[in-house]
Amino acid sequence: MRRAWILLLALVCIAAFADYVVVVRAEPLSWVYVDGMYKGMTNLDGVLVLTFQSAGQYRITVTKAFYLPFETVLVVTQPGQTIVQVPLRRAGQLRVFSNVYPVEVYAEDLYLGTVRSVRDTILVPEGSQYLTFKASGYQPQTLLVNVAYSRESTVNLTLIEEALVVNLKVEPKTFSPNNDWYQDTTTFYVYLSKPADLEIRVLDRSGRTVWTRSLKAKAGTNTVVWYGTDVEDGEYVVEAVARTAEETYTARETVLVDRSTYTYTKEKILTISAIGLGAVLLMLLISASR
Repeated sequence: MRRAWILLLALVCIAAFADYVVVVRAEPLSWVYVDGMYKGMTNLDGVLVLTFQSAGQYRITVTKAFYLPFETVLVVTQPGQTIVQVPLRRAGQLRVFSNVYPVEVYAEDLYLGTVRSVRDTILVPEGSQYLTFKASGYQPQTLLVNVAYSRESTVNLTLIEEALVVNLKVEPKTFSPNNDWYQDTTTFYVYLSKPADLEIRVLDRSGRTVWTRSLKAKAGTNTVVWYGTDVEDGEYVVEAVARTAEETYTARETVLVDRSTYTYTKEKILTISAIGLGAVLLMLLISASR
């Protein structure tokens, strides 16, 4: 029995002090990072051996000049050796001449980087391929580009500004600002095709503005909450007016303010919370009295 305990203790000690070895196989003289920290360079055979003292999750990044960076998350669960094969892709540099910056560059669905000025270059896989260039508020443009390994290629872009488009949705369409904690507010969802000055107005039946909000809106979805305070029950018109230097676009929706039904949601939540808190306090008192 004593020998069995000694053997078990020895196995535990071996497991506790065993090394977790990760072998990175990549291009020769590639730089290897673990969780953003530089750990070394692969040798002339393209191998770097990393040793960890414990199991865990590690982010492995491998880079080399004129190769696309490679990144993977490695989960090490037990002592021993784990091999990471790194398929680095050869690349060339791309310089972008554009009428607008910044420009995001994609190769199909692969994001390659953002060019912020003509001084910037990004790495692009070698070969002939279709690259898509995107800038906020402008129509994407796709070009066939020939990229040579370790060489610089150039593209010249004239991106066309998107037309201003506004889409307004109100949710919920009917709300009751009566402080019962159920649909006490409504939200205006405004989609813009490009950044613009946005004004949201709420008008009563006579066309009088009862509420307004102005903001610098972004491309995409913008949300504004309306509490409906100081207005009577009834139907109102919501207008979203977007303006740029050249364009103005207005979208309209309706919203109904209806306080006729009180749901007692607030009272129910407060009652349930009070009962739960009382139960916890009672359990604490019982535990303390023992």
